[in-house]
Amino acid sequence: MTGGQAADAARDGVRDGVRDGVRDDGDDALRADIAQFVTLERKGPWLMAYLVARRVAPDAGHGVGLEQESTKPFDRNVFRRVSASEFARRAGTSAKRVLALWQAWNRLAAEGVVPHAMALQPGTDVELPDAKKYPFYGENGYYRSLDGRSISPERREAIEREAATAGTRPSAITYVVGHPKAVKTALLADEATRAAAREALAEFDARQAAADAADHAAAAEVTSHRQREYDDNLRRERESLAAQARAARDGTEADASMDVFHAMAEIRMAASRALALLHKQQIRFTADRAQAIAELCDGAEAAITAVRDLATGSALDDAALAKFLDDNGGLL
Repeated sequence: MTGGQAADAARDGVRDGVRDGVRDDGDDALRADIAQFVTLERKGPWLMAYLVARRVAPDAGHGVGLEQESTKPFDRNVFRRVSASEFARRAGTSAKRVLALWQAWNRLAAEGVVPHAMALQPGTDVELPDAKKYPFYGENGYYRSLDGRSISPERREAIEREAATAGTRPSAITYVVGHPKAVKTALLADEATRAAAREALAEFDARQAAADAADHAAAAEVTSHRQREYDDNLRRERESLAAQARAARDGTEADASMDVFHAMAEIRMAASRALALLHKQQIRFTADRAQAIAELCDGAEAAITAVRDLATGSALDDAALAKFLDDNGGLL
């Protein structure tokens, strides 16, 4: 016995392996058990995952997968594998837990630390991962109980995101989500649970209110942006019309008036063609297309108004132009 071991024995009230007249199995046996405890503490979860990885094939059906290929000449030995449900039945656990262990092993295998589950072979030594370096449980752990549960990707993502925010294990949230009756019972029986539920609902309402406010702000910004675009387009169109009017003055007044007449006639004909198409068949416009057509109509209406104002404000007395305007109600 070394000096340190003797000190430990003296501290525990043991002298020469005897305490109060009873001889124990010795310090070596104690240290061996403690060493085994440390090993299990550091590698125990990975040992369970390893045993599942080499004995389970998730697609092995509902029973035993007899793949003992060693009976074939010159073939390699493989582990006899069973389905997750069969392994769980024999081990007295749940198939969901077995699948989660299997996924944890393969998640680490994807990083090249250990072989993939289906690549494990008898007679090949595998160094089990150290849980301190490769945590099994926890926020950054490879084991995720969600893997064995039938949860949609959207719910899984929401659970993992909220668990990361709250510093809670996703498995704990998943258990609660999967046992609504237990939640109801806890709420009825325990005030602390009810207080937590009220706090959660209040936080949920606050988040919803904030999200609604953000949506309203975003919608208002979109509306404002569209209004600015419309105003800018209208301003450019008016400036363009004014520029065209100025250019028209450079030519003869008669030619300019007839050009205006023909341009307005083309507008009327284009509008008539559009109406004919709409009467001919029932057209279902997309929201974007309908909005675009509405904006074109607004722009055309603004242009026509400007033309009318310019025409009626001038001294034009062209009989044909006057008749055109009268026949079409000023195109308005």
